[in-house]
Amino acid sequence: MLSTMSDGYNFQQLKTEILSRSRATDWEIAKSEWYLVGISEAETPETCLCSHFPIIELCTIGNRITKIHVDVGNVCVKRFLGFRSDLIFASIKRIRVDICKSVGAEATVLFHEQGIINAWEYGFQQSTMKKRNLSAKQLETRIAINRKILASIGRRGIQ
Repeated sequence: MLSTMSDGYNFQQLKTEILSRSRATDWEIAKSEWYLVGISEAETPETCLCSHFPIIELCTIGNRITKIHVDVGNVCVKRFLGFRSDLIFASIKRIRVDICKSVGAEATVLFHEQGIINAWEYGFQQSTMKKRNLSAKQLETRIAINRKILASIGRRGIQ
């Protein structure tokens, strides 16, 4: 295994930091202790556990055993947990630019799991995700759901 991730992401540093916050001492076992808690955006650039700077798109991960929560960058959560947070952040950017657009499948699942959208809204998102021409009522519903999603994205730093 390579000791560093490319582009300034230090995998060995990430591994050391994660292991120090895990009960397990074996990397493969320690990885299974961790899960995604949520996502947020930093107002000012932060540093990932891997030592990469700057990061704005933050993924809070939690350890099921030690109950420790830490923030890592979008790239590290993808490489560490295999979670495609990049697709969720792309959905957020898309609806910020155009509130009428649809969020992607990954974002829809995450926001439903997080309790941000309810079961009906989840079903609505799934059934209209690929539709370009919505009725006025459907568009109104999509916009309301998108606003709810955007309001749920935490911002850290200077408010």
